[in-house]
Amino acid sequence: MLSDPKTLIAQLAIACAFIALSALAQGQLAEPPDDSFNKRLNGQFNGQLALQHIAHQISFGPRTADYVGKQKTLNYIQQLLEPGADQLVVQPFSAHGLSGNNLWASFYAADSKQKNHPRIMLAAHWDTRPIAERDAVAAKRSEPVIGANDGASGVAVLLEMARLLSSQRAPVTVDLVFFDLEDMGNIDNLPFSIGATEFVRKNPFYRPTAGVVVDMVCDLDLTIPQERFSRDSAADLQDQIWRIAQSQGATVFKHHKGTYIEDDHLPFLRAGLKVVNLIHWPFPRSWHTSGDTIDRCSADSLQQVGRVISEFIYLQREPL
Repeated sequence: MLSDPKTLIAQLAIACAFIALSALAQGQLAEPPDDSFNKRLNGQFNGQLALQHIAHQISFGPRTADYVGKQKTLNYIQQLLEPGADQLVVQPFSAHGLSGNNLWASFYAADSKQKNHPRIMLAAHWDTRPIAERDAVAAKRSEPVIGANDGASGVAVLLEMARLLSSQRAPVTVDLVFFDLEDMGNIDNLPFSIGATEFVRKNPFYRPTAGVVVDMVCDLDLTIPQERFSRDSAADLQDQIWRIAQSQGATVFKHHKGTYIEDDHLPFLRAGLKVVNLIHWPFPRSWHTSGDTIDRCSADSLQQVGRVISEFIYLQREPL
């Protein structure tokens, strides 16, 4: 069922107003206690710029098959990646009676002639859920989720990382991968992570040294505990990321175990690859509702996550 146009227009107006006022409302973002690495990096990860990427995505509307916003978002991501990426591939796929597109952008290591250098995958899903089945208002449960947090936030982190990788090459090759059709789970007996599953199936020889999936990372009250599937299969990688977070004073990273979450990291773990999931838990109240809007997003939350990932990529203190 298509969403009420008046509802979408109102949401987009709120998004535009929010971005216009965000700098005044939030002032200077607080610096973590030890941010020496990010200060040395030419152009730090900027949470405000990431927040603007969220605003752009939701301005296109829902990113689901019934809406033009999905193609507009695909075009937007491509246009931002093309100038800096060494390789950009769109991989169409069909599965479970659905069609989707995964995007894969590679940024080669600074010393591209070096053989066997590490390869890190950063991934997020770019689609949104077609129904808001958890909404408190019954009439809205058949409408699509606008997905400021669940969908746009992970993409925003990757796009801001693309800006950094374009301006200053990392010592490792970095693949930014955008998965389609993550959020179809439990709709007509469909699974979650359709796009990620198809990516693994279509690219059997792709074996990154390590990977990080980011999902729902912009909430005002963001909490990221240690997701359990990641803990069971990639504890050393998870520990390395959490040590960086602790050194930076990134308080959104919590030093306790969370729960088992079905997300885009699972197809990679099943393929024997070390991939960690960074995701908000417990899920925010706006999850899978019409309330997943930009007014609940925080530039500071995005910045904490982005700067931890930046240090993980640019300054490898530990072997992967």
